[in-house]
Amino acid sequence: MDTLKVTKGSPSRYYQIKEIYREKILNGEYKRGQKIPSEIEIQKIFDVSRITARQAILELEKEGMVKRGRGKGTFVIWQPGIEEELSHIMSFTEEMRTRGRTPGTANISVNLVPITEEIAEKLHMEKNQNVYCIKRVRTADDIKIVYFVSYFPLSTNLPLDASKYDQSIYAMLDYSETGMPVHVQEKISTMLPDEETQAALKISKKQPVLVRERVSYNEKGELIEFTTCYYRGDLYTYTISTTQAAK
Repeated sequence: MDTLKVTKGSPSRYYQIKEIYREKILNGEYKRGQKIPSEIEIQKIFDVSRITARQAILELEKEGMVKRGRGKGTFVIWQPGIEEELSHIMSFTEEMRTRGRTPGTANISVNLVPITEEIAEKLHMEKNQNVYCIKRVRTADDIKIVYFVSYFPLSTNLPLDASKYDQSIYAMLDYSETGMPVHVQEKISTMLPDEETQAALKISKKQPVLVRERVSYNEKGELIEFTTCYYRGDLYTYTISTTQAAK
């Protein structure tokens, strides 16, 4: 039987309960589509208040593990993580559709901002210019997967209307005659999320994220994008296929 730690310095009770059910979901004890115990049942199982039980479920929902249905219960929506092979250029929208997932956008902001020294260096641009800054949280089957922070030169002619970004930005670049990326340079690392990323993905500050920095070029060799992608480390992995060079 699962028990809670009550010694001094132990994590809060709602957090412990959340972690217990999160582990049960991850190890397959509760599968996608199955119902987990209700607030009242959790209250009785762990001898906690209704508020504590509700907070545990809310945290599971924030992390994309479950979804509550009024009058129906709380059901598991989590699926095993997405594995992407780094051998082709594909938008997030295309990647999710090829894997049978439904891509979506949780929130988005589009602004013209003064270029910083760091971004100017990445985009090979002079200082004292404006660039498009587009921030999007992308989802797969309504689960927040990745937070994109993207910068584009004004020459890409992207719209400032956020409502137009319900599709792949790469498709929009193609439509604007900038052209799709045909060559990218990427750097992958890991980190603990900062406050902005935590808020965007609704994750704990202790949950690592996979960071993917990308610089993209179009067919003309023009540098058209610098994007930093913050993926949930528990839901996304990369594979790389290589072959031995001819001797």
